Amino acid sequence: YDLRPNAVAMKSGRLLQLLASVAAGDVDEQISVAEMLYRGWSPDDPYSQHIYNTAMILCADHELNVSSFAARVVASAGSTPYVVINAGLSALQGVRHGGYTEHTEAFLKEIGAADKAEEVIAARMRRGETTTVPGFGHTLYPDGDPRAKILLDKLKAHYADSPEIVLAQAVERAVLKMLGEHPTIDFALAMIGRLYDLPHGSTLGLFALGRMVGWIGHAIEQYEDGQLIRPRARY
Repeated sequence: YDLRPNAVAMKSGRLLQLLASVAAGDVDEQISVAEMLYRGWSPDDPYSQHIYNTAMILCADHELNVSSFAARVVASAGSTPYVVINAGLSALQGVRHGGYTEHTEAFLKEIGAADKAEEVIAARMRRGETTTVPGFGHTLYPDGDPRAKILLDKLKAHYADSPEIVLAQAVERAVLKMLGEHPTIDFALAMIGRLYDLPHGSTLGLFALGRMVGWIGHAIEQYEDGQLIRPRARY
């Protein structure tokens, strides 16, 4: 119940460590979150620690997206940081937000092989899928999501010969050719999941651990502001 900035940061740091430990499979040593994930998810690949850390930094904040706004509204009521994080997690799981990564993972699984990319995309277009290609075409980034570019460039440079990277490049080329769209952060996270063969739900967990830091930053600002967020409705 101590909502002073230093107290909020301290208790939220402990909570971040706890949730990272759970996600990694009960790795409970006093080490960084990225190292926890590396030890729990991909202990045979030390470079994965750098990728996890980069992904969490890139996911930490993204203006007033729906989960950050939900967290900020709850913080404005004077609720504890634990409740603020619960609010953010609840919004993040929605299929139009963090849950969208599962659509992207399913799409990549549907393609399966690099030479099937155009065929699968064309079939989805014929069927009139609501989202033709999950993980592409972010409305805020018509020229490409910079977060995705940073992550994908690192993966391509380090794992150039991996079949998963060959698949990713084939999908990117096909989507650009057929729809003129670029990858989003969801596509990059889905590729991390495939490359390291992570357990189901891990990519959303990675997204959540990074975004949690952003929620706490918003909460600290809102606590200091001391104002209740109360929009008016027009009928």
